[in-house]
Amino acid sequence: MRGYPLYLPLSLGGLTYFSLGLGTLGLIPPWPGFGLALLYGASSLLFWRRPRVVFLLLLGLLGLLNPWPWGGLLFFLAPILAFFSLREVPEKAEAAFYGWLFVWPSLLLFLAWQVFPALFAVWLSLLDRFNFLGEARFFGLGNYAILLKDPLFHRALGNTFWFVVFTVPTGLFLAFWLAVLLNERIAFRGLYRTLIFLPYITALTAAAAVWRWIYHPEFGFLNWLLHTPGLDWLNTPSGLFTYLLKPLGLEVQGFWAGPSLAFTAVMVVSVWHFLGYQTVILLAGLQNIPKEYYEAAALDGASWWQMHRHITWPLLSPTTFFLFTLGLIGAFQVFTQVYVLTPTGGVLQDTLTLAMYLYNKGFRDSDFSYASALAMVTFLLILMVTIVQRRILEKRVNYEA
Repeated sequence: MRGYPLYLPLSLGGLTYFSLGLGTLGLIPPWPGFGLALLYGASSLLFWRRPRVVFLLLLGLLGLLNPWPWGGLLFFLAPILAFFSLREVPEKAEAAFYGWLFVWPSLLLFLAWQVFPALFAVWLSLLDRFNFLGEARFFGLGNYAILLKDPLFHRALGNTFWFVVFTVPTGLFLAFWLAVLLNERIAFRGLYRTLIFLPYITALTAAAAVWRWIYHPEFGFLNWLLHTPGLDWLNTPSGLFTYLLKPLGLEVQGFWAGPSLAFTAVMVVSVWHFLGYQTVILLAGLQNIPKEYYEAAALDGASWWQMHRHITWPLLSPTTFFLFTLGLIGAFQVFTQVYVLTPTGGVLQDTLTLAMYLYNKGFRDSDFSYASALAMVTFLLILMVTIVQRRILEKRVNYEA
């Protein structure tokens, strides 16, 4: 053969090692590993003009006779020994082999912690009440059919919708103006930047525990500040819009009553925690805008507001688009602050989110099949929303400074 594509058996050996490990753990049947081992053995015949290479590659098949993981490593080590047994290797083939050699350890970790769990979750969602203890029968799309009629799923979806609508734009708006102010020449600017960023580097679980004290109905700092003693922020299921419209004599019910007061309190914690990260990213974007634009605008008589409206905001659009996308994805996956502040999901499940409902079904009810179906639906929702917002907003992004 022209060149020495030993990265082919090297790649097949890596996949074989990975499949044998999954088979040993009982996560997949053994036949995929044996099938890949046969392909690995067949690939050695491509080097029939090099008996030494063929012999060393076939030594890798001894990995089937030894217990995993040490025996399985032969599938990965044999191509390396075969490569070093060659005296002259074309430079292009050598570069390709070394590239794959250094990529495969990280690629195996990526397969183990990202790709396989995702595919395994898809398979679990097609089973009936799988719990890792007994055998589960194939259920097809039954979990998805149940999910569409599940009132708790609809409740969690509605709460997640309110979380996305309230936290993503609010956080981005506050972060933008904080970044603008911190970019000005003001006294103690470094101190202010540090204080803004501190919440983000604080462990969210610890911060949420402190916020529980702030929201305490009797000893909480917030009730003392607002002169509202006895108001239980984290256990009040009434809608936010109900409170706001009550003085006007208007009353709304159901979904349109908005997020509960408890869930609004959770949203405040989320915005506070991630505000520092968003501000720092926007501040970095602000410092990349040439100052000549502002000087020219000032000479033309533009006001402070006009400069930020027509210069800062358009030139920051790539950064805001990036943060908006991350914010959407993170909002659909919100869990930690909800679980710490309201472990039961609120009085009337008014703080239940998709991620928390998934956690409850999987680790509280031991129904990993239904939890996997929830994960797949959440993934599809995130994908759909991300694609839609990209189609709509990316047209307004200005990548040229």
